[in-house]
Amino acid sequence: MSDRAEAADRAAAAYRALAELAETVEDEWQYVTDLTDAYLPSILALGGGTAPLPAGVVAAVGEAIAEIGLIADPHRAIDWLSTFPHVVAIAFGGDVDGEAEPAEGADGAGAAGPEPPEPDGDSPCGTLLPFHR
Repeated sequence: MSDRAEAADRAAAAYRALAELAETVEDEWQYVTDLTDAYLPSILALGGGTAPLPAGVVAAVGEAIAEIGLIADPHRAIDWLSTFPHVVAIAFGGDVDGEAEPAEGADGAGAAGPEPPEPDGDSPCGTLLPFHR
């Protein structure tokens, strides 16, 4: 298994655990299920391709997994169900909403995409962007 597929599988397992915690809020069960159904396949799809991930990306995904592993409040888990997939996608240089092509090398073809934006000081994901320069 490639480091890319392994990182995506680890992220997907962490996302499933987050969803299980979020499902304990009965009134939000359908919302949680809808989010999980929408994002889990996209997280797994980030593991496609043959280009290896830089060590910094693997570490960034590991940090994101560790962060959501600290969540104990099911309402906070619900908040992160829509955030975590995007954090992981930024690390991979891809997208979980199907609106953009993966970054250079993400699909194994090596095609260069547009220059990524400069980190936004207000974005918690800004620190991941330099991995794709």
